[in-house]
Amino acid sequence: MDYIIAFCLKYSGIEIDVCRAEFSTLRGTAYAEFVQLLTKLKLPHEINKSENIITINNNRISFYGLDNDEKVHGKERDILWVNEINQIKQEVFDQLSPRTRYRIIGDYNPRLGRKHWLDKYIQEFPPIITTYLDNPFLPDIQIQDIESKRDNPYWWAIYGEGKRAAMQGAIFENWEFGEFDKTLSYCYGQDFGFNPDPTTLIKVAVDKRKKIIYMDECFYNANQLTTDQIYTLNKNHIEKIKDLIIADSAEPRLIHEVAAKGLNIQKTTKGAGSVLYGINKMLEYKIIITPESFNLETELNNYIWNDKKSGIPIDKYNHCIDSARYAFIRLTANSINTQAVGSPQLF
Repeated sequence: MDYIIAFCLKYSGIEIDVCRAEFSTLRGTAYAEFVQLLTKLKLPHEINKSENIITINNNRISFYGLDNDEKVHGKERDILWVNEINQIKQEVFDQLSPRTRYRIIGDYNPRLGRKHWLDKYIQEFPPIITTYLDNPFLPDIQIQDIESKRDNPYWWAIYGEGKRAAMQGAIFENWEFGEFDKTLSYCYGQDFGFNPDPTTLIKVAVDKRKKIIYMDECFYNANQLTTDQIYTLNKNHIEKIKDLIIADSAEPRLIHEVAAKGLNIQKTTKGAGSVLYGINKMLEYKIIITPESFNLETELNNYIWNDKKSGIPIDKYNHCIDSARYAFIRLTANSINTQAVGSPQLF
């Protein structure tokens, strides 16, 4: 933000875009903080609230989400700043890059997993790595809070030292970022929650021949959702109304009520050892998750064994993973309800 403001004070007539995967998150972070900074600095500026445009010295700074296809495919600019660039798809960046005339700035934290489409850019343009030690304005209590987490090697490596790291002892180390294979049959897995536990929906496809599981986080909602709200969220995120959703069998009434509204939702099969069986089967595959699957990524990095010898995982960081497991087990079962599984291709 300091760089962009200094640039605007030196030059005039520049088009600058500030983007993030979704505008809802950009509005509460970079956009709000930019306005606060301008107010603090007492710099003359104009704000177009309806268009989310800030003008400084005849330079236009436009804020928008990359879920706006019209802005992604049609707009050109001199400077582009992509906030949390690791959360967008490569094909979106490939549309933005050639439409940027002067400079692209991308910020991210190093929760990138083992492979990411950003890797080639990180290698060509080594990033400036900053940590809390580079911020002279942090209050002591915040510094103490950060440094109190030194005993968590994964957390400390990423947030304390700015390093790319893998969770020590994570159950799933067989995953990486990539694109969802849309040529495969798919279904959805759902885990129900009630604040603070989230309700989640994960789209899953399985390439049995190549031994690859594809996962895409549809939603992760920690609110106290009603049946109607869960129905609406599911309907808005599935591709077709008859697509199969495999849900947590611990909530039979909820499944019945959502199904009665017209969705193809069925309960998963549980039993003694079903969690361990599902985990072990998933470990036989490579897992590909989409870059925007933020909460799924967090769980994969933090889901560890509570008692590895007994095959008991911790009972947290598992809401997205449980959803994916329900769908994976259905897709890899010997017999599949072909009317329920999503097209275009049936196993």
